[in-house]
Amino acid sequence: MPIEERPAGDTAVRLIQISDVHYRDAPGSHGFVRHDPDAGLAAALADAADALAAADVLVASGDLADTGEPGAYRRLAEVLQELPVPVYCLPGNHDNHDAYVAGLPRTGVHLEPAVRIGPWLLLMVDTNALGREHVGDGVYRDLDDRMTRADGPELSAPEAARIREILAGSDAEHVLLFLHQPPLAEICPRLDPSGRLGALLRDFGHIRAISGGHLHGSLEGEFAGVPVFVAPSTTYSIDYAGKRFDGPGYRTFTLYPDGRVDSEAHTAPGPITDAMRAKPAPRFLTDLMLGVVTIEEMREMSDEQFQARFGEPRPVRGA
Repeated sequence: MPIEERPAGDTAVRLIQISDVHYRDAPGSHGFVRHDPDAGLAAALADAADALAAADVLVASGDLADTGEPGAYRRLAEVLQELPVPVYCLPGNHDNHDAYVAGLPRTGVHLEPAVRIGPWLLLMVDTNALGREHVGDGVYRDLDDRMTRADGPELSAPEAARIREILAGSDAEHVLLFLHQPPLAEICPRLDPSGRLGALLRDFGHIRAISGGHLHGSLEGEFAGVPVFVAPSTTYSIDYAGKRFDGPGYRTFTLYPDGRVDSEAHTAPGPITDAMRAKPAPRFLTDLMLGVVTIEEMREMSDEQFQARFGEPRPVRGA
């Protein structure tokens, strides 16, 4: 499987990660948080302008559209195409496979799973197997409830085989995996270290770190001894420590020739962030994101049980 190669700017590789863009086919505010995906992405990219000027690549790690609308991908691709660095995308549980594949690719916007920059191989991994159905001959179809089913990282057999083929065929010294759902044991208690993702880490010891999104927060941890980073969302994020919402953000990475990884999460200052920080994050949302409760469990609760469990009424998702 071919791997795209790009020269490194200097002795270190610099990149930016954005995640959970949640674009719609038309601009405007959405969801019970009343977030504006267009404004959030614009604020994050404006704050990242200096980092973008020095970066080798930008990775967009899933949930690029909110409900998988074809127009959302076309609109987002036009924004990403204007960036001064190549963009590599991977899907999240909110993304519709067919619309994603049809709407995103541009000259500067790529769906290729791997890019080599200097001694580093960046691998874009699809971990949405829990939201897919195998229909034969290695072909998978999105399930209607993929958004809630694919709540944790899971590799399909064909995706694991594809990643193994890329890793086996590359002579890169170091590897950074990007995926959507981060493999954090405290958030994904069903995550099996002996499963396909854990086996990759065991069999390819030059995987130095993993970075994901999905949780809309700036978190860090590890899985099977490998550091795990989580990027905030460009729409709205969650300050889990402060139990409040936070503004649009992104992550920067510096990858050194000796395999060291430095990463920092950033929040774009300004009126969006100020407004978000004034809102407490609902307990049901933080519990859901952190794996304390599941969508299925919340759906089975009556409105009275929901309020008793979380101390707040059940929200109504905006259009």
